[in-house]
Amino acid sequence: MKSIVRFVSLLLILSGWIVAGLCLHVVRTPDPDNPQQSKLLVVPKNRLDVNDTYVDARGWTMQDATAHPMLILRLLEAGKAEQLKYLADPKSKNDVATQLTDALSNTSGATTAKSPAPAPFSTRPAGFAR
Repeated sequence: MKSIVRFVSLLLILSGWIVAGLCLHVVRTPDPDNPQQSKLLVVPKNRLDVNDTYVDARGWTMQDATAHPMLILRLLEAGKAEQLKYLADPKSKNDVATQLTDALSNTSGATTAKSPAPAPFSTRPAGFAR
């Protein structure tokens, strides 16, 4: 009986950790003060899923950022755009958030004849419609 209680307790703890992991984006970015170090950003997701749970963005370019639009939008909403300033063009007069938003909007409208139109996405949290 004691072993069954321990097993059930272990299952509950592990399932809690799994659900917690599905709720978060963990993004590794380079530390602006020391390029040899990195920083971890933790941002809640809009919905439970496995996509972009852990992302190593240290070697990213702006093209890589546009491949992860939901993650970038969540980082912008959370006010973490400054952590991605290494992606921005230093010659541009626009801030990092504007450059990222422009890059995302430029890629969402560009489709070719061979590729289907991208599905629309929303940054609204999942739940009941109002």
